[in-house]
Amino acid sequence: MNLREPVAVINGAVRVARRGFLSIAGVGLAAVVLAVCVASVACFPPLPAQKPDPCNVQVLTLKIYADEEINPNEREQPRPVAVRLYQLTTDTKILNARYDDLLLKDKDTLGDQLLKVDEFEIFPNDLFEVKFERLPAATVLVGVAFFHSPVGQAYKTFYEFPPMPDTPEACAGPGGGGGKPDEKAPQAFPETAFFIRGHKIDNGSEFEPAMFPHATKFHRLNLPKASSGRASQQKFSAPGASK
Repeated sequence: MNLREPVAVINGAVRVARRGFLSIAGVGLAAVVLAVCVASVACFPPLPAQKPDPCNVQVLTLKIYADEEINPNEREQPRPVAVRLYQLTTDTKILNARYDDLLLKDKDTLGDQLLKVDEFEIFPNDLFEVKFERLPAATVLVGVAFFHSPVGQAYKTFYEFPPMPDTPEACAGPGGGGGKPDEKAPQAFPETAFFIRGHKIDNGSEFEPAMFPHATKFHRLNLPKASSGRASQQKFSAPGASK
């Protein structure tokens, strides 16, 4: 019989118990260190604050109302009219441009002031909702209606773009401008309207939507960023309107 065997067994058990205690102690120490790091944030310094990028996108909604007697012929019968929307850096050249020059050679006439042009056809009693992203360098939107018998300068109308939104706050509100009613305030989603009656297109200084109760044939246009020959159309009736 080996009298030392019980002692060896006891020593082994003590060593196992000691290792278990050290393991438990190590886990406890790690938990204490983690708690100290979380409390002091010394072990995990915060990431530097990211400054939000300004919103430099402006999406305009333009409604175009057409009367039932647009572009009448010699017998006073209405006809459709071609409308072009020009985004320009300034309006100096188009103010002095002649009708035939815009109709036949607008790109040569407007030169480097022309950034983008879109064209589509409007029929009597049409109501167009046109959405597009304004080019940042553009300052003015010009609507030109090519009537068969233009009168003076009434075939042109102008809309001055509000400033581009340059803060996240200006991009947040549905009306843009951070809720500011001033048209000169930065706006992310400005809205305006053009009106066509007889041989005239107007930006609202003389006409208003209530004067066009029959403009119910609703069309929605989403203009591409690049110039297009003719914009694609989605036609559908407004809710409650007759087709």
